[in-house]
Amino acid sequence: MRKRLIIAAITVCMLLLLNTTPGMAPSAIYASDETWTENELNEQLNELNSVIAATSRPQLVPFLETVRDEATAVVGSSDISFKEGLKTKKAMKYALKLAKDATTGSASELWTNTPFIVYEAAALSPEKRLPNTLPTDGAITDQLNVISAQDEYEAASFVLAPLSDVDSVTFAISDLQGTDSVIPASAIDMHVIKTWYQGGTAWQSYFFDGSKNVLVPELLLHDENLVRVDHELEKNYIRVDYPEGSQYVDVFTKPNKKFDHLAEPVEDSPVLLPIELKQGESKQMWITTKVDAGTPEGFYTGTIDITADGVPAGQITLKIRVLPFDLPDPKTYYDVDKDFYVMLYHESRVREYMKESGGNAALVDEKLANEYRNMAEHNAVNIPAPIYNASDSQYFFRQLELMEGAGLELNPLFGAKQTFPEYTIFTHYSNYLNWKAKYEADPTPENQAKMDQFYTLWRQGVEDFKPVLDEAFATISNYVGHTNIYFDGWDEAGWSMLQFQQELWKYIQDELGGKVFASGHGSHLELETKEQFLNWAGEMTREQAANWHALGEDKLITSYAYPHTGPENPDLMRQRHGMWLYKANYDATYNYIYYENFLNTWNDDVDATYRQLALVYPTQTDIIDTLAWEGFREGIDDIRYATKLQQVAQDAIASGQADRVEAANKALNWLEVSDERSMSADLIRLEMIYHILRMLELAE
Repeated sequence: MRKRLIIAAITVCMLLLLNTTPGMAPSAIYASDETWTENELNEQLNELNSVIAATSRPQLVPFLETVRDEATAVVGSSDISFKEGLKTKKAMKYALKLAKDATTGSASELWTNTPFIVYEAAALSPEKRLPNTLPTDGAITDQLNVISAQDEYEAASFVLAPLSDVDSVTFAISDLQGTDSVIPASAIDMHVIKTWYQGGTAWQSYFFDGSKNVLVPELLLHDENLVRVDHELEKNYIRVDYPEGSQYVDVFTKPNKKFDHLAEPVEDSPVLLPIELKQGESKQMWITTKVDAGTPEGFYTGTIDITADGVPAGQITLKIRVLPFDLPDPKTYYDVDKDFYVMLYHESRVREYMKESGGNAALVDEKLANEYRNMAEHNAVNIPAPIYNASDSQYFFRQLELMEGAGLELNPLFGAKQTFPEYTIFTHYSNYLNWKAKYEADPTPENQAKMDQFYTLWRQGVEDFKPVLDEAFATISNYVGHTNIYFDGWDEAGWSMLQFQQELWKYIQDELGGKVFASGHGSHLELETKEQFLNWAGEMTREQAANWHALGEDKLITSYAYPHTGPENPDLMRQRHGMWLYKANYDATYNYIYYENFLNTWNDDVDATYRQLALVYPTQTDIIDTLAWEGFREGIDDIRYATKLQQVAQDAIASGQADRVEAANKALNWLEVSDERSMSADLIRLEMIYHILRMLELAE
């Protein structure tokens, strides 16, 4: 099932056509940073010579001289290719920025005798960090700072700017010491961010541009050599560790080829392995911290010791400020007593994996337990169940066991059973309507016979399906111990399919006491029997939420496809799954998809219109995390912080104390007027923390 927005597809395709007009010169296609002139190169070269003359840092000067010498050779050439000129321009721009940053202010005293320079860089930045760029939103430092609630995952990031090649860089993390407590080193996990090739629209879009491949940062790896990147061919290879020896397999084929992640022995390392540095090629490192529940508030300090080719190469101080509260489950903005559901389409199901693996139950259990645990750790605790079938119910119940064991919620239970019988019954219904119209226009015995024939087939199919619904509801509710069970309507149904389901939607709600979930658009507002939960495609607005909520207290609305998963930009994923939804008065996020199990999830080249839709990438027994998936987690955490703010504000207002009431009103007013669509998500988070702490302080 692939969800698509036709209007958006047409728009993007038109833009792609405009951007790839035959005969256009490179300077007309690329943005200003993607062009060069000989004058520009000569100006950069002169500036670089001046910088070298003024620089005394021992490790920096040889690096700058190397860049200068390589640029001089290019500029002196009689025939400079466009690609070579652009590469030279970017190399000198990189060197000039590094020299300026490293010789300004306090940075001039840091990393003065190491083969690299370290920048702190915002973890969830919209800035695309590539090997030939340096952070514009970061600074050279030897300090990393994290603010975390109790029982929360948080992220930090730094960029290594290598001044020379280093074959092996390792990192040793110490325990973090607080006043009376310790955060153990085991609570800190490090990854290297792998940049690799994806389709031309990567970073911002899930639509595919096959005219070019672009390098994007995406994968969070412990072993950077799991993926090999060929920059000449602009292709990606993944290491498969066969019993007879490891082999790199091309996973970026055109056309796409089947890569069976359940059969191919692909796994990342459980811990960070040494990384390699190349002179002048930045490398971003990712840190995930987990502060346990009950960790005392305060400041915790530890170190990350770095070794380069066996020689000590500096130390980063890591500080975590633990806040004096934990985070609640997310609630809605418009009603702090209503749950906000974190849902996600997925294909991680026992039934299908048992079939694909040839019945390897141990493998399926291990893989799904890891995937469900990963979903829970990223706040996606309301994922749908598998469709229940009485004929193989053992798969259904085994999946529920694995989900519950990983920390996922089974109340409510979404996706328990479809609301419609097999498609042939809908065909009979459609044929009945067609022959009915013919009979009414021409009431011949032949037309009546056809009408009656399809009416009987339709009615028989519907009546036969009702006992199936009865059995499913009784069996499932008995197992989970509640009746808060949602049946799934036909995905993005047209009007005729919606009408076909009306009787069964009413039956599920009135006769069984179940609920109905469906995806769709504004036409659902016109239905006589409406679902309880609507997944509305496209932009989330308060007007849409208000229109749906006005239909009843039980009416919930969520959103998908704004955008689908696929863009690597973690800030985009954070916004659209977090505060944008929350402030629009939605009840959930339910996007498509965790990852598609379509031929080869590792291949971005799916078809002429779409890129691979994925938040993670599957290995044989687990998944590979991504920047986008980390952005998703932080988006939901933003909602949890906002929920905490509202809860503390309610308590302050109930106290009747003037200073607490004033602080609460100020916090709630700020939350309402702040523009989550233009404001930095990091700044919004900090402001929420400020208001929460202020209100808690006044309550003491």
